[in-house]
Amino acid sequence: MHKTPTSDLEYVLDESSIAQYRYKEPANSKLLLASTNEIVTFKNFLNELKDKSVFVFNKSTIHNVRIETTKSHSGGKIEFFILNILDSNTAEVMIKTSSNLKPSDIIDTPIATVSILDKSEGIFTVDFKKDVRELIQKFGKVPLPPYINDDSSKYDDYKNEFSEGGFSVATSTAGLHFTLDMISDLQNNGHKVFFLNLDINLGTFKQIHTKNIEDYEIHSEFYKVSEDEFNEILNLKEIGYKVVAVGTTVLRTLETVFTTGIYEGKTNLFITPGYKFNIPDFLITNFHAPRSSLLSIVQTIYGSEWKKLYKYAQKNNLKFLSFGDAVLFKIDEQS
Repeated sequence: MHKTPTSDLEYVLDESSIAQYRYKEPANSKLLLASTNEIVTFKNFLNELKDKSVFVFNKSTIHNVRIETTKSHSGGKIEFFILNILDSNTAEVMIKTSSNLKPSDIIDTPIATVSILDKSEGIFTVDFKKDVRELIQKFGKVPLPPYINDDSSKYDDYKNEFSEGGFSVATSTAGLHFTLDMISDLQNNGHKVFFLNLDINLGTFKQIHTKNIEDYEIHSEFYKVSEDEFNEILNLKEIGYKVVAVGTTVLRTLETVFTTGIYEGKTNLFITPGYKFNIPDFLITNFHAPRSSLLSIVQTIYGSEWKKLYKYAQKNNLKFLSFGDAVLFKIDEQS
């Protein structure tokens, strides 16, 4: 089997291209139409949409999983980034501290006495001796990505207006281009709108570290889709509606359900070159970081020409990553 070198997912991302702020009016954010290189605003794109379309969004809610505190004995800073709640008191976390922590260590902090139970590939399993969700509610902050300068004034901007339920530690950034009013307008114009849940974990944004893309072991994420709504999406596609996946998480979830027939569970579907898509006709997605699994999806859809497309976007001052602009890919674009 032919393998794809991970170096195929590398490009130079100028720091000046990384958006530090969300658009005040999401409707004014820009959309690059990959098939024509035309750059339009979301407002104009949605208003001029001729094809009757099905828009599918990820409604999973981002939680305030970044907890900053201090060590009681030294006053040194320590940060817990909660990735996954295992039961009421235990969780998988990343820990930012100057100490070299290992299993069996106990950390005293003003908010909890934390026991390190296990460590694997930089992820700690810890016992907070207190309810984790309570700690999140009392002390947690919105986990802005590391490439966005931390500022509490941006926290609400990193949340989707339509989010409901679920437990994500990063937001579905393609959804940040849509307000509830814009979604309502889509429905009033005869388009259909559906929501599914995929809990986004940090693995989504991790750089691929293997030599070849296909050798990378992708993370698993919990998803849930209504069986009735999924079948309705299939029926609408059958009668000519175009299915638009708003974000890579939506695309992966739709494909997972189609290929497995399972409507709730965990997916580790890794889309690599050669994958044949079954449901979405279009993908709306932001510009992604080098060597990410998300770029593998872009390469699978668009081929190696994505590098020229990204260069064109930077040249035309489009903004990259979470608060940035987006691309519309037609799924069958690659010849």
